[in-house]
Formats: sequence, structure tokens, C-alpha cells
Amino acid sequence: MKPFQKKGRLSWFHTVAMSLLAFIFTGCASFQAGAGEDNFTPVGLTGVQHIGRDFNISDFYVNGAGGGNVGRGGGGGGTVCCVALPNQWRPDLTVEVRWAVGDWSKENLTETDHGNYKSITFERYKARVPVEKYDAPEQVYVHFFAGGKVRVVSSSPGSLSKLHPIQRNDSHAADIATVGTPIDALFTPEELDEIGRKREANLKKYGDWR
Repeated sequence: MKPFQKKGRLSWFHTVAMSLLAFIFTGCASFQAGAGEDNFTPVGLTGVQHIGRDFNISDFYVNGAGGGNVGRGGGGGGTVCCVALPNQWRPDLTVEVRWAVGDWSKENLTETDHGNYKSITFERYKARVPVEKYDAPEQVYVHFFAGGKVRVVSSSPGSLSKLHPIQRNDSHAADIATVGTPIDALFTPEELDEIGRKREANLKKYGDWR
């Protein structure tokens, strides 16, 4: 995996580890606060990037659930299990998406071959994104576009299927996407502290999940 934090900020490992723990303990209830467990269905989470071969999504998070890396080939990233989606879609259903875009257009191969990624630059975004209408809860796909834009859909057909809600050859797919707000780091020190406190509280209540 590639780093996404600026030099001098919190380490990549610290950020990812704490955020992943937050998802394990709290992520599945975050799509619709206050609803009972019977009203949710656990589904997988996949990212898809439409930005180009010189870019990757080094990390992304949906309500704190880590989605991992979406490669430079433009295809969908690996599926992460699980997030919880309400069984019944509602018009005001939204999620918070945070993501980091890596720009490899000026990659220095001599450096990256030796683990030095100074030639790779990163932009980070945060957005409150509508979950587009679905009939039944299926796999959650987060589609990333140029200009810090993002869409979230739930679909049984995969991102390469002709039945997927967002087609790769649709030049207007980004027209209704949500524009993210640029941020310096995916999580602030205060947010990481809060994640740590929730983790400790859950460890005391439920024990060690490992």
C-alpha cells in the first residue's frame, strides 16, 4: 500500500488501523442511526475510479468503513466486507465519503522501485453523498471521478456489467456527482482520538475481537 499522509502528519499506519477498528465496532450501524438490526442488510463495499491510468484511490472510507485501494487501471477495487445498508431506501439517505487520490503522472520509477514515493502527490476529499435509489440492498459501489467528485450506488450487477447503474462509457456520469471538499488529512488528530476512545469502550464491553 502507498502512503497518503503528508510528511510530518500522523502516520498512514496509525490512521488506517484506527479507522478500521472504528468500522469494525461502529461502521455497520452508521447508515441509519437509531434503526434496529432487523432493518439492515450487511453488504460488501467496492470502489471504482474513473479518473485515469495515472491516478489511483489510495484509500477511501464510507462512514468510517475502510474501502482500501482502487488501482490505476481504472477498474473496481477489491470488495471489503461489510457495511450495513437499510432494507428500505429513503430520499434523505446519505453517507460520508472520505478519499485520497494519488497522482502518478510524474512518477520517478528509480525512486518508487526502492520504496520512495516523493514523486507521487495526493489530494484528499470529504463529502456527504446521497445513496442513489435502490429496490433492495446490494453491494455498495463508490464511484470516483476527476475534480474530486463521487457517487454512491447499491447494485447486484458489478461495475463492468451493462446492468450496473453507472456505465464506464457514460460521458455524463459525473454530471450528478457530489463535489468533495479538499482536506489536509483524511482524519484529524481529534477524530483519531475519538476513534480510540470508542475502540477502548467496545473492548471493555465486548472483549477483544481478534
